[in-house]
Amino acid sequence: MIESDLDISIAALALQRSSMLKVAPLRDMLLRLRYSVIRDVDVEKVIEFAGFDMQSVTTDVGEATRDIERGLELGINPIPISSERYPAILRGILDAPPIIYIRGSISAFKALPGVAVVGTRKASAHGLAIASRISEFLSNEGRSVVSGLALGIDAAAHEGALLGATPTIAVLAHGLENAQPVTNRYLAQRILENGGLWVSEHAVGVPAKPANFVLRNRIQVGLSCASIIVEGEAQSGSKTQAEYCLRSKRALFAVLPEPGSRVATVSELPRMLVNVRGATPIYSKRDYPAMMAMIERSSAMLEGSAYRSQ
Repeated sequence: MIESDLDISIAALALQRSSMLKVAPLRDMLLRLRYSVIRDVDVEKVIEFAGFDMQSVTTDVGEATRDIERGLELGINPIPISSERYPAILRGILDAPPIIYIRGSISAFKALPGVAVVGTRKASAHGLAIASRISEFLSNEGRSVVSGLALGIDAAAHEGALLGATPTIAVLAHGLENAQPVTNRYLAQRILENGGLWVSEHAVGVPAKPANFVLRNRIQVGLSCASIIVEGEAQSGSKTQAEYCLRSKRALFAVLPEPGSRVATVSELPRMLVNVRGATPIYSKRDYPAMMAMIERSSAMLEGSAYRSQ
């Protein structure tokens, strides 16, 4: 842990909780701090840089310090957007989190940008097999599979990635003291044991709320150069993932049964994404080489733009 990152995170969390700064102004302040000439950054200097008096947020600083220290005891590290350790590809999205919290091996970020593989919790057996197969393939191609650890397609994506060569990243919608849902805690632990990472924008103690699951999709997109929607109902939460993906100029893929196939999948959302939103269909393993070529092009474009803007 870099000491300045810790102090900046404490100050930022305190400012956020005190309502002194909303998310967007807080992010802008931290980005300005990244290029400032302030030396020996500490909590008080960050508060002053933001334009506030330390006395006005003393209580919030105390609470933020306790929560971050509690997280550190559990192996949870905060990374502010001003840090060199914050993924450049994530910093490049319009609504990047001011702070991310990670648990596991930060070296998993070396395989970014990854590929998000997501889909419905109510997956078919065929959809689960496809998610696992695609994820194992991507992992063996050196791409970190990014998903949300949810039941169904997300869990199958992580399972497939664990069969491959590259650590997988789980983006969670709550504090990282425990992984949710409980059913997937063993899977979550295996992700850490195999060099992977849990990521969240929420500090210790923040529970999972419905709105958080929608917002975490933008982080999955921000860590990736492409998203693959394996299965989904017409109004599945993965629809938000697809919209974030398109808005952020990432490649979007959707899995569909081969024409004429009698295989039944949950394909309402993938079909709409292909027919209406321009997603590239994936019908079978024969499409993997073309898929990888598009992923590589998207990765090169995003990496170039992300690092030019740093």
